[in-house]
Amino acid sequence: MSTKTVIDNTPLVKGEHIFATAPAGSSAPDSITVGGGSIWVEYGNGASSAGAGGSSTIVQYSMIGQVENTYTIAGLADGLKYDPTTGNVWVLLNNDGNSTLRFINPATHQVSGTLTYGSGYVYGANSSRGFDDVVFDGSKVFLSETNPVNPGDPVIVELLNGQAPFGRLETTGILSFGDTGTNLVTGQTNQPLPITDPDSLKLLSNGDLLLTGEADGAYIFVKDPGTTQQSESFVTLPTGDVPDDAIMPTSSSGTFYISNQGGNDVLSVQVTGLNTHDLYADITDQNNQGELIQIDPNTGAVTPVVTGLSAPHGLAFVPSASDPSASNGAVASTSDHGSTGGAHAFGGNQAVNIALLTNYMASSFASSSAGHGGTLLTNESAQGAQQQIVTAHHA
Repeated sequence: MSTKTVIDNTPLVKGEHIFATAPAGSSAPDSITVGGGSIWVEYGNGASSAGAGGSSTIVQYSMIGQVENTYTIAGLADGLKYDPTTGNVWVLLNNDGNSTLRFINPATHQVSGTLTYGSGYVYGANSSRGFDDVVFDGSKVFLSETNPVNPGDPVIVELLNGQAPFGRLETTGILSFGDTGTNLVTGQTNQPLPITDPDSLKLLSNGDLLLTGEADGAYIFVKDPGTTQQSESFVTLPTGDVPDDAIMPTSSSGTFYISNQGGNDVLSVQVTGLNTHDLYADITDQNNQGELIQIDPNTGAVTPVVTGLSAPHGLAFVPSASDPSASNGAVASTSDHGSTGGAHAFGGNQAVNIALLTNYMASSFASSSAGHGGTLLTNESAQGAQQQIVTAHHA
């Protein structure tokens, strides 16, 4: 059995508390996304991942854990991501078959109509493929696609509809089952990528995509995604470790938010001494113990940061506003770059869609006035929010 190699520069955990507990009647917290001054958490409630029944609860929390709004959406909302350009939250439904896409407008508290996928995607009772997660890189949108079977099956696709999707959702593959890359630990090239079970997708601050190979115990990096210069590499974890969400922090100190599924709650963990070139990931180890770990992608060295978790899944990071290493003082480490311009249309109810479009135009105007490409909070409001978090930790 493999053992973990401990990293010397272990982060210091300064505080840990329960940020939120599942609402009455809800269970299984999973995806977490941060944006617009709120923290969003998806509760799966045992809904079918193939769209066969059940519904998910999505809760919008304030930065200090107060419930702001609650949404119930049919299906399993396995993917949840805040779009910093439009200010809307993307809800990816049914990751193991019959996938659909909807949007939440935080300004109007409305949910868009349902969008379905077009050519190349199969619906029906025997469907097993789906879309799990989404990231925004400028005007480009990338999705992770699950359950590949044959070589050539796409595992990361670009959404050709971009950030203004309407009608049928059309995609093109940029990474496929059977592709090869470099093993970062051994230096060997042309190695089969460990992507039999693609899951979470993140966008790192350097523009790389980070894909979780859950059953493969691996993380895959995609450099220059969707271009002729695209290349891939990967790092594997010790045998028996099952990974889920991972991030590469934009600051050396801040707060992790962890969906602790076994405890039916969300934890808030204040940490300092982070390495912004390392990964921080939720795993369940070979002894079935949940941990937040630090991974050096160049050596494969791993060390626990937080232990005693129970089936951790979703992970988000909010950098400390007082940390000079924080990128532009932004509150949320969403690792997704905003874009500008473009119309924003939705499928479904016309009144809801007009409201969503109005929110997009307003947020775009605010973004332009602020001089940046997304609807992130200003440095001043970021510091205020962080101070609230610190106060709550010491209450």
